[in-house]
Amino acid sequence: MRIFTTTLIALAVASVSTFGRAADWQPTKEIDGVQLYAKNDPNEGLKSFKGVIRIKATMKQAFAAVLVRESFHEWVFNMLEDRTLPTDNADQSYCYIWIKGVWPTSDRDTVARVTVEQDPKTLAVAVVAKSTEQNRVSLQKDRVRMTNMYSGFTVIPISATETEVQLEGVADPAGNIPNFVTNMVAGDLPAKTLTALKARLEAGKVNVSVLETVPFAQLSMQKIKLPQ
Repeated sequence: MRIFTTTLIALAVASVSTFGRAADWQPTKEIDGVQLYAKNDPNEGLKSFKGVIRIKATMKQAFAAVLVRESFHEWVFNMLEDRTLPTDNADQSYCYIWIKGVWPTSDRDTVARVTVEQDPKTLAVAVVAKSTEQNRVSLQKDRVRMTNMYSGFTVIPISATETEVQLEGVADPAGNIPNFVTNMVAGDLPAKTLTALKARLEAGKVNVSVLETVPFAQLSMQKIKLPQ
């Protein structure tokens, strides 16, 4: 069965937003302050989706959310688990992602490599997850393994107190689900995730201290330049 129940997320991030070609994206609609876009993807007729939102939060506060994957299950739509695997470093890490299936389909999962890249001119940062090396985690009972998922967040500084966050993703969820069903389910997922992120950040529920205690976040912040 094929059903796209994530973002990227996953994954993400073809390239995530800031570093991609904006002309490829076509606006579709706006939901709760999230502008949604779509574009055709060469992967078997699937579409890539993107959401864009402005949040009253600093860039550092946004990083305290998008660099800490262990908290994704609290706000990323349909995310049941996202945990960092061994061998993380300043350039990349591996994670295991477990996504709730949309009834009557089974849950999905994947192993992905996560990378962090900053544009030196705009200071925009792309946090990208892409399926790879599935042998790092054995197949799990009652879960369908996705081997082709690509998603990511792009964090863009707007001002000292406002940040733009973009979420982009495409995935082949595996199984025998028509593409039009996959695309229909996937279309609104960026809005659901980004509105949850906005509520979380603007309610002060994200503590920036995690950037100093979570290993991958700590390593990533060492290579990120924040606006002055």
